[in-house]
Amino acid sequence: MRWLVLTIAILGSALPATAGTTRPKQRKEVHRTSRVTYYAPKGHSIDVKRTEAFLDRLAALFGPNPNGWRVQYHLHDSKHVVHLESGLSAYGVTDLDTLRIDSVRAYHPHELVHAVTGRLGRPPLVFAEGLAVALTSAGRRGGGDLDQVALTALAASRGLKPFLDRFSEQDPDAAYAVAGSLVGYLLDLYGVDAFVAFLRGCDLDSGRYEAAFQRAYGRTVARATLEWQRSLGEGSRSAREWYDPASWPRSLQRETTARAAAARAAIGVTVVAEAAPVGPRVEALGLGHVLDLQPTSGDAGFSLDSPR
Repeated sequence: MRWLVLTIAILGSALPATAGTTRPKQRKEVHRTSRVTYYAPKGHSIDVKRTEAFLDRLAALFGPNPNGWRVQYHLHDSKHVVHLESGLSAYGVTDLDTLRIDSVRAYHPHELVHAVTGRLGRPPLVFAEGLAVALTSAGRRGGGDLDQVALTALAASRGLKPFLDRFSEQDPDAAYAVAGSLVGYLLDLYGVDAFVAFLRGCDLDSGRYEAAFQRAYGRTVARATLEWQRSLGEGSRSAREWYDPASWPRSLQRETTARAAAARAAIGVTVVAEAAPVGPRVEALGLGHVLDLQPTSGDAGFSLDSPR
């Protein structure tokens, strides 16, 4: 797509002058399965077994991938090489259009979440990265509890707006904790099916995300995020069952997550009740003035695992 090529060119022009003088090690195909072709430099191995097992769990959660879906997984020996290959500084980068993953990790579940769910829809970064963090972090970020790091980050930034408007400009530990905590909250109360419905409503015209969110959750993005922030201030969360991929999809079904949320409410964590479904004219009501989360074209086309 034209905008995707342009994004790569712009980012590439910003590389340090010395970057082009370092040649990455030659990679070769080291393994091939029905879903992934794996490439690695000589002397490096990829954890194919864990990768394929995690893809099985994601298929159980999000459904089978369409015919022809195939990931190109490129393992690199340094983050510098990822930068050279993709033009983006990160431990891992997923191109959502070509399904190419560039990573320094032999097993990178965060990027696998992006590769699988990118076919469903392209929401703003706070939701796309939040899902990957929520499903793969086991509730930890920046050396601490995910929700507590998010609470501290919100206090330091005086609110959520910087993370919603300019996600990629924020400190990665703070931004990814905020995103993961927000999506974790949505998964707790509504299960994964509501999030999938939201994703499916977010096409490449990312401006449609607000209407998609209202259809899926029966509330505006602004209201849902205020409820999440209120819940963070009312108590900590115990380990969620759905942190374990072996429990998918059962642990992320609506009735299971709702029971878990109710149990937390009983021990002092308030859970806001779900509103009634919105009416058929929701798309015509209140759009464009609640929150401006429209990402850049680069945000819509790439997903990252930024430095921790």
